[in-house]
Amino acid sequence: MDCPEGNCVIPCLTREEKRQRYGHDPANPQETWEGLRNNIYSIGRSYLDNHCTAAETESRLHDLWDELIHVAKMTPAHSPEHDRLVVLILEARELGSDALPVTKACEVATMPNGQRLWADLPYLVQEIYAAWAKESMRFSSQERQSLAVLTAKLCAVGVCPDQLSCCALWLFKETLETARDDVSLPSSKPGDGSNTIVELLPACLEWLKQSSHKLVKLSLAGHDPATALTADLNDSQTAPGELAVKANIKQPGFSLPRWLFWRQRFKDLYRCGHEPLIRMARACFEASIFSGLNVGLTVPGEQIYLDRLFKAPDKELAARGKKGSVDASEIEIDMDWDKE
Repeated sequence: MDCPEGNCVIPCLTREEKRQRYGHDPANPQETWEGLRNNIYSIGRSYLDNHCTAAETESRLHDLWDELIHVAKMTPAHSPEHDRLVVLILEARELGSDALPVTKACEVATMPNGQRLWADLPYLVQEIYAAWAKESMRFSSQERQSLAVLTAKLCAVGVCPDQLSCCALWLFKETLETARDDVSLPSSKPGDGSNTIVELLPACLEWLKQSSHKLVKLSLAGHDPATALTADLNDSQTAPGELAVKANIKQPGFSLPRWLFWRQRFKDLYRCGHEPLIRMARACFEASIFSGLNVGLTVPGEQIYLDRLFKAPDKELAARGKKGSVDASEIEIDMDWDKE
C-alpha cells in the first residue's frame, strides 16, 4: 500500500478482510514478489518522509509479514520461490538504520516495540510464531510444510535464528512429544485442528532438511527461545511435552537429550506399521542422523552409525560368499546402528 498523497490512512479492516484482498496468482510469482518488494520500500519511504506515524508503520509491518506468510504457505514446498522470499527479507534487513545517513538514523531507531526499522525486521518473528502457534493446526499438511520451508530457511541463513527456532520447538513438541493419533481416523475432519502425526511430520522433515545444523547447534548449546527477545513466549511453552517428560526430559528449550529423544521417536514411528508414516518417519531420521557430523559437532550415535553404514556393504557381500556385487539399495538399514 503506497501513500502517494502524503497521508497513510490504514483502512479499519480485520485481518481476515485484509487477507481476502491479497489476490495472489500462483501462476505469476514474479508479480507477487514485486508487490511485496514495492510494499517494503513504500513502508520505509512513508515513514522516513513523515507520511506515516510509528503506530501506522507498525500496522503496515504486521500486514506485510502476514501477507508474506500467506504467500509462503500457498507456495509449493519444492518451489525455488521460497528462496526468493528469503532473499527479499535479507534485502529488507539491509535497508536498516545502520545503512542510513546519521541525520536519519535517529528517526528510524525504534518501532513501538523497541526494534529498529529495518535492521531488526520488527514484528517478523512475532507474526511467524503466531502463524505457527495460533493458526497452523488449521492449515493443510501441504501449507504447513510450505511455511516450514520458509521459516527453516530463514533460520538457516541467520535471520533471527535464536528467536525463529521457537517455531521448530513448537512444531516438534506438538508432533513428537504430544499424544495424538499416528494416522487419520475415519471420523476426523480436515481443518478441524485435530492433526495426526503423519500430517505434521512433513513440516518436521522440512525443518530437518533446511536447518538441522542450526537446530542441533541450539540443542548442544541448551538454547531456550523463551530467554530471547521474542514476545509472548515463556518457559511453559518451551517446556518438554508429556511424552518427553515421561522419558525424563526436563530442561525447557533445546537440549541434547531432547534432540536424541526426537531421533528415537522417528525410529519408534518407523516401526508403527502404518504407511505412509513409515516412509515419512524414516526420512526424518535420515535427515537428522548426521546433523552434528555435517558441521563438525559431536552428537552421540552419529559417528558409530556412519561407521556401521560404511561396513554394511562388506558384510552383505561376505554373507553372499563374496560373489557378485552389492548395490546400496540392497542394504537393509538398521536405525539402531546409532546405539553406542
